[in-house]
Amino acid sequence: MSASHSMATPPSTAYAVTLMEHLVVPTFVLDADRRVVVWNRACERLTGVPAAQVIGTREHWRAFYTRARPCLADLVATRDWGRIERLYTLHHDPATPAHGVHVENWCDMPHLGERRYLVVDAGPVFDDHGQLIAVVETLRDNTENKLASVQVEEQARRLRAYYDSHEREAELARRILDHQIRSDVTLQSGVAFRVSPADNFSGDMVLAARSPDGRLYALLADAVGHGLASAVSALPVVQEFYRLVEQGEPLGSLVESINFILANALPAGRFVAAAFVCLDESAQRGEVWVGGVPDVLMLDADGALLQCFASLHLPLGVSTDEDDVRRTVSFDWTVAAQLVMVSDGVVEATSPDGREFGVKRLLAAVDGASPVIEAVSDALQTHLCQLPAHDDMSILVVPCPLPDGP
Repeated sequence: MSASHSMATPPSTAYAVTLMEHLVVPTFVLDADRRVVVWNRACERLTGVPAAQVIGTREHWRAFYTRARPCLADLVATRDWGRIERLYTLHHDPATPAHGVHVENWCDMPHLGERRYLVVDAGPVFDDHGQLIAVVETLRDNTENKLASVQVEEQARRLRAYYDSHEREAELARRILDHQIRSDVTLQSGVAFRVSPADNFSGDMVLAARSPDGRLYALLADAVGHGLASAVSALPVVQEFYRLVEQGEPLGSLVESINFILANALPAGRFVAAAFVCLDESAQRGEVWVGGVPDVLMLDADGALLQCFASLHLPLGVSTDEDDVRRTVSFDWTVAAQLVMVSDGVVEATSPDGREFGVKRLLAAVDGASPVIEAVSDALQTHLCQLPAHDDMSILVVPCPLPDGP
């Protein structure tokens, strides 16, 4: 008689028992009285418990747990479905228990001295009269997959926590930046602008404000790179700009002061390209300073180019030794005009086939267009084929009006 069963087996079932003994799937069988009648070799290897120790007993639980509790086969035999949820980590609803019940659980495996995550299936066997004669339970060691799954879930949890923390910090940073930049003041000054970040944060910045005597100051700044680091690089500009405009400082002095602050505040390799303008609208005169950004364009009311102000300076923060950092270019206007300032993300915007947007397309977009910002934005989207840009893109339009009156 085989070691996996010690009670007499009817000849009609001996062949089936022999097959179970040699199955590669760990399997044990309980009779109607919940005593072990089959404990195959694969089950011995999985649990470390020889068949001779459990055949004919109700001690099969000892192979899996350190204290007495029913195994799935016991619950199937007694139809005690209510305890499945309390005893197993994962289980399927035993709506049709005649087709078998599936559960998963961590098991202590005392004879092995280690825990294993087992996938368990158990199903009843009935005679011709519908009477229970046995319950067959099969087991599968899924420990490695479970540990990998737990590790993935833990990594996902950590990533989610990191992402949530990052989003909270990003939102706080965004609120701080928005509060500092004071877009409402910029809009109230009479300029029009659009800033399109390539990331959550823009390294481009648009500021505008009026001095106590009514002069309009405007700035388009483009910090190197994009994202939060770039936005933070431009932040020292904000308070100094508003402070000096409130004091009515000449444009050259304002630029010199901001350049000095950035040169001492930014780490090596960080700088801010910029264009400044100051308008005395009543006198129809203005000043412009350009350092490192595309040319500032002066257009008439129909979008025709009147004048072009090229970059004559290094970007802000590169050096404190530039002799002519205070030097601005003066201009005036006799017809209604507008100054168009863009960051390099606009002219360098690259189409899928590798063509830059460039100044020619910019001029073509503004020719006869009103409003200018919408025309340029539409031309950029067409050029990019609706794909996202790789750099921040900003446009600032500063009107140069004629004085009211006859």
